[in-house]
Amino acid sequence: MVSCSIITNDVVKLVKEKDLSDLEIPKLKQELESTKKTYDQHRLQLEAQAKEAQIELEERLKELDHLLKDSRKKDKELEEFSESKTQSWKRKELTYRKFVDFQSNALQELRVASEGIKHEVIKTNECYSDEFSRLGVKLRGLADAAQNYHTILEENRRLYNEVQDLKGNITVYCRIRPFLQGQNKKHTSIEYIGENG
Repeated sequence: MVSCSIITNDVVKLVKEKDLSDLEIPKLKQELESTKKTYDQHRLQLEAQAKEAQIELEERLKELDHLLKDSRKKDKELEEFSESKTQSWKRKELTYRKFVDFQSNALQELRVASEGIKHEVIKTNECYSDEFSRLGVKLRGLADAAQNYHTILEENRRLYNEVQDLKGNITVYCRIRPFLQGQNKKHTSIEYIGENG
């Protein structure tokens, strides 16, 4: 009887563990899907930001080219117009050059930022691929555990059936309850018939 209850307890524990593992697998799959979706959204956002930054850089470069061309034209016109105003135009040209240098420095910084974003996207890809491989290992472990669980469950059923066969079937015809405290022991519906009776 004790070994039967131990086996029954083990079977109940194994069933509970199986149910828990069956619940864990969909959760892990759902978590994997949500992680993949967030990764894809994050990647698309970073790509869109990189494209926008590239377009802005190209537009700024065109603007700076136009500004530089305009400043050179004005410089030539002012030199032809008057020798007296050469000094003032040189100052203005210096100002324009500072502005162009500032803008080219800004372009350089934006290029560096763009490279940083590219490196961040690469690192993020590597991080997510590592996470996916870890999740795959965990899923394989759960699948192995589920396979082992089914094998043990079948073995427990077989052993339980063998124990039942070895015990034999007991048929209960009648159960007699002893008298409770305060009950009259003389009044009973059971009669003693005899040794053979």
